[in-house]
Amino acid sequence: MKAQKYCFYLLSLLILPIYATSRGGKHGGLDATDDWQPITNINDESVQKIGQFVVFEYNKNLSSNLVFDKVVSGESRFSGGTYYRLVLAAKNGGNTRNY
Repeated sequence: MKAQKYCFYLLSLLILPIYATSRGGKHGGLDATDDWQPITNINDESVQKIGQFVVFEYNKNLSSNLVFDKVVSGESRFSGGTYYRLVLAAKNGGNTRNY
């Protein structure tokens, strides 16, 4: 009886990941890459303000001194809210780099 019980648990542990990956990340996946759309107007004021906020929070949480320059590019998706992946230009000392 004990062996049957362990076989059931082992079988469940083997089937669950296979089922989850067969769903293609569409339901509950953290990075469904085909849902991301490029941001067409990167110079939009709201997009730039999000970039400023990100640098502000980064500096606050990590005691850093980055200075926001601009949002260079980005993607967004809507999935129960709007999510952004942004590339930011910021100055660290005298050098501007993309983050």
